[in-house]
Amino acid sequence: MNAVPSSRKRGARAEVPVTREAIVDAAFARIEEHGYESFSMRGLAVELGVFPATLYWHVGDRGQLLGMVEEKWTLQVELPDELADWREWMKELGRRYRRNAFKYPHVARLMTVERVRNINALRIPDAVLAKIVDLGLGTDMVHAYNALVGAVQGFVVVELARINDPSEPSARATESEMRSLDPERFPAIAANIDLVGDRALSVRWTDGLKRPLDDSFEFLLSLIVDGLQARVERAGS
Repeated sequence: MNAVPSSRKRGARAEVPVTREAIVDAAFARIEEHGYESFSMRGLAVELGVFPATLYWHVGDRGQLLGMVEEKWTLQVELPDELADWREWMKELGRRYRRNAFKYPHVARLMTVERVRNINALRIPDAVLAKIVDLGLGTDMVHAYNALVGAVQGFVVVELARINDPSEPSARATESEMRSLDPERFPAIAANIDLVGDRALSVRWTDGLKRPLDDSFEFLLSLIVDGLQARVERAGS
């Protein structure tokens, strides 16, 4: 009887040639499957069947590798340069960013909680800043940029916040708690639970991937763009 082949030991020759691209692809897939919190160079090396030193040789340290993962993610977000109006450009870029975040939520979360190292991942920030510079806001351009980018990224990552126990019984229990709130402690939520229940941030019991807040995101985009437009008009008056 033939012996069952054992799994490849760390440091053994990998079945697929280890290249920078292969390492980034494997890291991207590992983060998306398990989350960025558990990601480590050692764990990735074991998966690829190489020594950690091999990874450092090809992609540098953990921060540099995560920067390459971010770059891979951002390259999937196509800039809406077919749109001439800056307001529509901003809104459409926000939509495309959010769609990619829903496609790869773990990698999207990584980019909002850990500062990675890769200047090549600055394609989208540079494009957004260029649009804002053209609005003629002077030194307020940095505040406009931070407000826009922070609002979009912040909304998306909170919308996609993981629920520890997404099972149906747990969701029903959370809903029951929300609908039984003490109106003296939480008067606004209790009075409007039929409207805000499972539709407002912090008052949800369904995972954001299952129940996205599309209308609220569109409202956010319009709010920010309209606010920037008002600033531009005041600056020109």
